[in-house]
Amino acid sequence: MNKRPLILMIIIILVVAGCAWKLDVSEKSTAERPTPLATPVSKITIYAPASTSSIPVILAVKKIEGANLTLFTNHAQANALFLRGDVDLLITGISVGVDMRSKGAPVQLVNSYVSGLSYLLTYDRKVNQWADLKGQAIYLPFQGSPLEEVTAHLVKAEGLEWPGDFQPVYSPFESSVELLKQGKASAVALPEPYVSLLENQPHIFISISYFDAWQKVHPEDHGYPQVGTLVKADWAQSHPDEITQFNEALAEAVKLVESDPAGALDAVRGYYSLPEDVLSRSLKRTQYSFVSGEALKDVVTRYYAQVEKPLHEDSFFYHTSGQ
Repeated sequence: MNKRPLILMIIIILVVAGCAWKLDVSEKSTAERPTPLATPVSKITIYAPASTSSIPVILAVKKIEGANLTLFTNHAQANALFLRGDVDLLITGISVGVDMRSKGAPVQLVNSYVSGLSYLLTYDRKVNQWADLKGQAIYLPFQGSPLEEVTAHLVKAEGLEWPGDFQPVYSPFESSVELLKQGKASAVALPEPYVSLLENQPHIFISISYFDAWQKVHPEDHGYPQVGTLVKADWAQSHPDEITQFNEALAEAVKLVESDPAGALDAVRGYYSLPEDVLSRSLKRTQYSFVSGEALKDVVTRYYAQVEKPLHEDSFFYHTSGQ
């Protein structure tokens, strides 16, 4: 019997079996080898008002991977989305946060960065002091608004009474602008960019800068805290690095706006429909002062004491770890 075919068949079977065994080992070692995990990018949803006060915010967001910015015009809707948890960082008036916190919402303030953007515009004549308007109506957005708080404080600093020596009229900004243009309102308090939009309108004068008027009464201050960033407490607790990163980026953006306003405008022009000259003037009329950490509490509590609306002690309201 010829054994060579049998021996050859056995060799072939062993070779094939050996190859299969090597394949199994290779697949098993690949499956069990730990796969490096990619560092997850934290998605951050940021809402900021569609005004020139948000220029530093736009610049800051450009530096943060995974950040998504929405510029809003509907403040009530933005507040609701934030309280519902759909917005991580809400840029808004500090008074909005104070009001939310007073109603029990678990919100925290992580910074303040705008210290001046409001002006008193008058019709048919320019005034240099509040006494020039004694006995007249002054239009404000709503009763108890930050603009009314500051107006009352500045009026009293001149030895006048609020509202006794004046007639406060409460009207939304858009309505007040139309009344001013028609000459039906003689004095209206407005923020930027309304001021720059109205600057060259007939018979309208930019009379009093709230920032300058505040400095005369409180020369030790750099304006007063007006716009800042709010977070929900639970989100803040689980995202300390994101808060620190945002604060650092916003602080750098404020410095850029102050040192190179033309460059800042070039970087954000696509976000605004305002004419270039209006956007430029509006930026020049907006004062920025970034504050965070422990200093934030001092600045905000001092302001509310100055306007005679002291806050109850509430350290929870200030998020001081993300400096």
